[in-house]
Amino acid sequence: MSWLQRIGLLQRPTDLDQFGGLHAESGGVVFVPSLAGLAAPFWRPAARGAFLGLSLGTERSHLIRAVVDGIAAQVAYLARAVAGDLGTPLTRLRVDGGLSRSRVLMQAQADLLQASVEVYPSPHATALGVAALARLGVGAAPNAAAAVGGWSPAVTYEPRISGDEAAARMQAWRRAVETIIHLSDQP
Repeated sequence: MSWLQRIGLLQRPTDLDQFGGLHAESGGVVFVPSLAGLAAPFWRPAARGAFLGLSLGTERSHLIRAVVDGIAAQVAYLARAVAGDLGTPLTRLRVDGGLSRSRVLMQAQADLLQASVEVYPSPHATALGVAALARLGVGAAPNAAAAVGGWSPAVTYEPRISGDEAAARMQAWRRAVETIIHLSDQP
């Protein structure tokens, strides 16, 4: 988000929802958010981020929507790798943090995952997790579930697009990633 603000594409994180709206399209623009390399499951530290598919008709809203879709695709691709390791597809993803406040990003995430996305009710889940580990570590809780305690999502996002459409979007993103990998492998 700070990079997007620094280059002037966004002024504040809420611009994701304002300009990348639920019904906005990327106009064929794809974003690969590998600004510091591609991490799991690609492991290409030399890869760099890119916008692909730009044209004279590309507008700011297309770029912002491509950023939203690119972030969601990267998380979805990693979730697929995790599901492959587990041997079963994920049925839900629980999220927290600043970007989980973006309705557009969370809906894109549910759409591409084809699974529910549950938003934690507090933006301080990391600190609460550390506190839960401390409770567990000092013996104040008998197990991890007791240390964490129960919670209900503040909001749950369900997929709104078909599995075929999600697969097509993921395939387009994967092609963009392959382009980035190819370019990073060049001497």
